Amino acid sequence: MAAAADTLLAQVPLQLTAEQTVTAELWGDRLSNGYANDLLVMIKDKDKKLLTAHAPSIKGGYNCQLQPIKLWAGKSGRQQLLVSAAQGDWHAPSEYRVLSFANKKNVREVFGAAESMGLVTQAYAKDGKMHVALIDGNKSDLTPATGSEVEDGKLEYGGLHSLVAHDVDNDGTDELLGCQQLVQKKQPLADVGAIWKQDKKTKEWKQFSLTIMTLAPTPKDNTVNDGKDFAAGTILVRKMVVPGGEATFPVFAGKDVELQNKMNKLLQDECKDYLEHFYKGEADMAFKVMRADEQILSLQLISGKNSFIHHQLNVNPKTAEKISLDEVLNVKDKDLLPLINLLNTNKKVVYKDRLPDEWYIEGDNLFLMQRINGVDQVSGFAMGNLHKFLLKKELLNSKS
Repeated sequence: MAAAADTLLAQVPLQLTAEQTVTAELWGDRLSNGYANDLLVMIKDKDKKLLTAHAPSIKGGYNCQLQPIKLWAGKSGRQQLLVSAAQGDWHAPSEYRVLSFANKKNVREVFGAAESMGLVTQAYAKDGKMHVALIDGNKSDLTPATGSEVEDGKLEYGGLHSLVAHDVDNDGTDELLGCQQLVQKKQPLADVGAIWKQDKKTKEWKQFSLTIMTLAPTPKDNTVNDGKDFAAGTILVRKMVVPGGEATFPVFAGKDVELQNKMNKLLQDECKDYLEHFYKGEADMAFKVMRADEQILSLQLISGKNSFIHHQLNVNPKTAEKISLDEVLNVKDKDLLPLINLLNTNKKVVYKDRLPDEWYIEGDNLFLMQRINGVDQVSGFAMGNLHKFLLKKELLNSKS
């Protein structure tokens, strides 16, 4: 398989000192199947002059990402760089590294291959139970979730599936929330999560809030928290598990670096409030890809514990710009509302003056959603029935 010329895989701004913001670039040889090897991080100043470079200890991967994070407090305001490279499709674990550029002549991996291996040191099943040994020396004997069965033998656990940087304790520096999965015969059995924090004196990593959350089997048609490959790129899954809570949110990887950054900025902005509720222990978070193709990326963000709020995000996958409902339907046509009310089968909803702000497209169906008495009410319409009012005819004949 022939390699393409060196390809820019990711690019982000990075605070090198209090006075200097630089550009961090990740380059590699991307093969035709999407796998990139010979990875190289390059740091350039505002004049695009190379300041330093580092080849991370990752052989290669798919859907590579860069993210500036801040592990240490100090007047310099210096950031570190989180590098990730998936080791397969969106189901697979990823390799994670954190690079420090405090000494440009000696770039260090302060979160390296050993840490990226994750939290589990041993896992096997015997007599219907899962036996798990963790990095802190603790051992757990777990009963699988209802509906899950395990066979005697090893459980697969690979490396970290997810690593998210966030200032959990509000001390001005980021902790790392890692998540790993226990699997047998491709069936996920449990998520293992922890918060990683670096000791200020020894610089050693310590894990807090280690949590094992067993997973019930999900029907194949349940795609909540699933990633998705589509024309513009891939929706990746980032997950955090802490005592009493979990959050899963989407990240975008694409071949166009500018589009990748723009899409991820939009996703971060849309997920921010829901993730804050999770960090405060107030709610869990999930998401669902409703439709993803060349025409539209329609995502549902879900937040709650016992009752849930649903927020719809509809994006043009070519530009990473939001799509509003008045770009899809001719809402100025006076015949639209009467027809919508005529076709509406949800009798708890009447559309009087205008259509709601929340909507999504799944297949060739348009769904309108509004919150009534604390419950999200949804009405579905075949877009073919709205053909006269459809401004984006290309949305018909979905292939996703």
